[in-house]
Amino acid sequence: MSYKIHYFAAPGRAEVARLNLSIGGIAYEDVQYTHAAFSEVKPKLPFGQVPVLELPNGKMLAQSGAIDRYTAKLAGLYPEDPLEAARADEAVFLLADLMDLFNPTWSLPLEEKIKARQEILAGKGKEKLEFLNKLLGNLEGGYVAGEKLSFADIQIFTGLSSLASGGYDGVPTTLLSEYPALKDFRNKIANEPGVKAYYDRHGEGIRAAFKPDA
Repeated sequence: MSYKIHYFAAPGRAEVARLNLSIGGIAYEDVQYTHAAFSEVKPKLPFGQVPVLELPNGKMLAQSGAIDRYTAKLAGLYPEDPLEAARADEAVFLLADLMDLFNPTWSLPLEEKIKARQEILAGKGKEKLEFLNKLLGNLEGGYVAGEKLSFADIQIFTGLSSLASGGYDGVPTTLLSEYPALKDFRNKIANEPGVKAYYDRHGEGIRAAFKPDA
């Protein structure tokens, strides 16, 4: 039996785990739900939500943060040095601060959604993007946690790619052009062999924005 990632077809909160396992050469099944099908399986899930990682023994692990770190360790993408691991989490939590700003906007009507997101990008979102741009522009080893690719690089890559994918109404697809270090970093990770190979196979729809030079 292999691992199974239970989620929707979109990248969303399962994409880091998918990439971790793919880069690590670890077999897994991508179990994708429609929203209608999810309502049927929801009562069977640990916390009534996805993503969930089903282990080879049939037990389930919930919460994307736990899944991301677990799969990163399986794939050799979790820093062994305690400080490097902390640096990885530092960057991931900064990204989360940015992405969480958009959570209340998803349920808004379209015009209100666009306005709210434009206000975010002009205010607190801009501040977080500038902090992240500064962080990524001053990396000593080329990666968030030193000289080796880690799950944190993948997390930031997927977050930035999603934000500028066109899937966020009100957020321009040219957003990263305003933040050169973010644009360069996103493209650097997109060109990592394991990442590039994944999107060569799964580059349709919104995932076209996850490819190099997108």
